[in-house]
Amino acid sequence: MQQRDGYAQTGCLNIDCPGFIRVNHAVIAPGDVIHPVTGVPGGRVRNITLRQLKDKKSGDWWVYYGLNGIPRGVGYFPRSLFTYLGEKANHVAFGGFVNAEKALPTPPMGSGVLPNGGKGHVASFTNLQLIDKDGNNSPITANLPELITKAKCHSITHIDHSQCLYGGPGGCV
Repeated sequence: MQQRDGYAQTGCLNIDCPGFIRVNHAVIAPGDVIHPVTGVPGGRVRNITLRQLKDKKSGDWWVYYGLNGIPRGVGYFPRSLFTYLGEKANHVAFGGFVNAEKALPTPPMGSGVLPNGGKGHVASFTNLQLIDKDGNNSPITANLPELITKAKCHSITHIDHSQCLYGGPGGCV
């Protein structure tokens, strides 16, 4: 999940997802803005479910998206786009970022509250899981490497019980 100007985004680094094929009149694709996830701290919490799974028959990598509901297939990356990923993934990463014009302060991430604000007041990743080739889920319980550019503006907690908190007020130049 990525955050920009108060809106969450899914997807690719630098909002560049060449080769992605939308299906079923999908209203969202990797890199698109997800319009207001939540307004202010203590506001209505919205749940976004994202999944990426490899189709056993075609080898295509499908993206599923759900907003407060069951995720549905929105499109896929054809197997032909990949070399090693044609077989399996060997790395997983997730996170958020904010973007600002050069010399302007960064916008808030999530609700604008640093993760020490506690669940219900900050953005969170919950129910973090890996899904194997047979469809079995395994919760992610170990910490993953963290990259935080300016902790006073945006931060993330360690993974605890398959979840972590993130966000911050922004304001960095």
